[in-house]
Amino acid sequence: MDKLRIASWNCRYGLNEKKPEIAKTFNADILIIPECREMDMENLGFDKEYRDWYGDHKEATDSSGIINKEKDLGIGVFWKDDITVTRLPEWDKTLSKESDYRYLVPYSVKGNFETFTLIAVWTKNKSGAGDPLDYVQKAHAAVDHYKDIGLLDGRVVLIGDFNSNVKWDKLYREGWSHTALIKKLEDYGVKNCSSLDEAKYPTYCYYHNKNKYHVVDDYCFASENLLKSAVFTSPDVSEWTTENGITRWNGSDHCPIMVDFSI
Repeated sequence: MDKLRIASWNCRYGLNEKKPEIAKTFNADILIIPECREMDMENLGFDKEYRDWYGDHKEATDSSGIINKEKDLGIGVFWKDDITVTRLPEWDKTLSKESDYRYLVPYSVKGNFETFTLIAVWTKNKSGAGDPLDYVQKAHAAVDHYKDIGLLDGRVVLIGDFNSNVKWDKLYREGWSHTALIKKLEDYGVKNCSSLDEAKYPTYCYYHNKNKYHVVDDYCFASENLLKSAVFTSPDVSEWTTENGITRWNGSDHCPIMVDFSI
């Protein structure tokens, strides 16, 4: 295999209804879907050997312990049949038990190329009183831990919805901002794959208040041995549509990002 395409799209629920867009737009060898319901993943018809889903059920579990599948969001990973993607035990044995991390899930990727580590990302807000970190702070905590145990050594890709941008730096204490995360990753030899103009290629429409704006908060970072061949693409702002005052990309407040690697 000469080229490997990894794509990520926060689909904002409704993955099952958006299958045509996925097939047409991405043509990815590996696809990361934050805000993926397990029930939608199962309905897509992907073979169980070529998909994985992780969710901690926190938002979907009521006081009696019953999980509402309609609300049970997690992160889905799909891959083609000439690749082997395996969730690493470092997640199942340790991090999945720690609310600090939640959704920065590490995988081993093998194929007709040198094996690398893929970290599928969907940073979340605090889930409750016992969950001390918010959004980009979770990425900091996970990155620090992964560095300590060696997962950021060698060939590594982090991709997904980081919910993070310099625009929100002031919301976090010193050393825990988006800018600090970029610096930390660079110090670890892991850099942003994109050099696109944020004004023309935003990935997220922030619509939560009257001051709506577009911003980048979906990213792909790669170790330098993969970064040198990376080609990053994303729809430009002209491809977004506005209906009833709400801007969407195929029904989501995020658009996809795609990265082609020569591996």
